[in-house]
Amino acid sequence: MHRIDKLIRSKRKTLALEIGSNAELIVRAPLRMLDEEIFNFVELKETWILRKKEAVLNRIAQRGVKKFVDDEEYLFLGKAYPLVITEEKEIKLSDYLHFPRRYLDSPKEHLIKWYKQEALTVLTCRSEHFAEVPGLKYRSVKVTGAKKRLGSCGPNGNINYSWRLIVTPQSVIDYVVVHELCHLEIKNHSQRFWNKVKTILPDYKEQRRWLRKNRAALDI
Repeated sequence: MHRIDKLIRSKRKTLALEIGSNAELIVRAPLRMLDEEIFNFVELKETWILRKKEAVLNRIAQRGVKKFVDDEEYLFLGKAYPLVITEEKEIKLSDYLHFPRRYLDSPKEHLIKWYKQEALTVLTCRSEHFAEVPGLKYRSVKVTGAKKRLGSCGPNGNINYSWRLIVTPQSVIDYVVVHELCHLEIKNHSQRFWNKVKTILPDYKEQRRWLRKNRAALDI
């Protein structure tokens, strides 16, 4: 299910979803509505949410070469964050992407380095999570700069992920993680392989679709 970035309760009588300009999911709900009802509604609207987020992310991707200036948008876990140039020593993330002025001599290099660090943390965490499923054991996780192959696995249980995954929603990251973990047991793309993926992620086709439609958003 999609993460709710902002939940706004008021005296309204119905639920409403909104995709903000930064691709965040905003839910407007009645004051006393149960969280379970809200989550179920969001799950039912999965296709609509993906479609709306795709439109926002494509708009961001089509803006061309990054200039590393204030208010320029950068993606992280499927959400766009406006850049703000600061006097801080390191890159930090809040409602904005705080980017040190001292990095402006080679901004892309520094941003990719930060993306790689964050990707290693997130991808290791999600790999550990799904390794709880019988048969999905791995030995190590490595983050690479691969452009075309977002994930690959070696014969010894070593998994490689592209740092570019860190700009995608967690649901997409989970799909790539499960895809590679399943390959440790089933080396091909047979029906048996896809059946195993589906038992773990019933909506995996939605995530594959997201990747096909948003590959341009994975480059900076």
